[in-house]
Amino acid sequence: MQTFLDFYQREIQPKIAAIDIFLKTETQPYAQEQVSELLCLSATELSNIMEQEKLAIITKGTFLHLMQTGPSLICKMFGRELSRGMSASYTPQEISYIYDLELKDVEAAAEKLGKNCFLPAELPLIFGEIVISDKQYRL
Repeated sequence: MQTFLDFYQREIQPKIAAIDIFLKTETQPYAQEQVSELLCLSATELSNIMEQEKLAIITKGTFLHLMQTGPSLICKMFGRELSRGMSASYTPQEISYIYDLELKDVEAAAEKLGKNCFLPAELPLIFGEIVISDKQYRL
């Protein structure tokens, strides 16, 4: 068993950092191989999405669109984050939705911390209180 914080720090944060560096340093159009690796998509999944969306090349804008619509865990989290409007704080319900965590677990963690609203910098506090199965998440 591990906490969601362990998983987040080991799997999600490095992917977000790699995507950030990639978007800031690579020239457009981006290579499909790099994009599929960064977004945890197979080459076939990326090709299918590009075909469905009628995308010939990947630019920064299309990269973000792919990230919002892709089927991988990192893409789904990003899409759910955008769908809620990226506000300045998070309720347990929003944390549950964005990170695909059981609401009862998030609410119990929030209650233990005595808070019902979390700033982005406070997310590690609540993540550290949520125990997840080793098989619950796969990138």
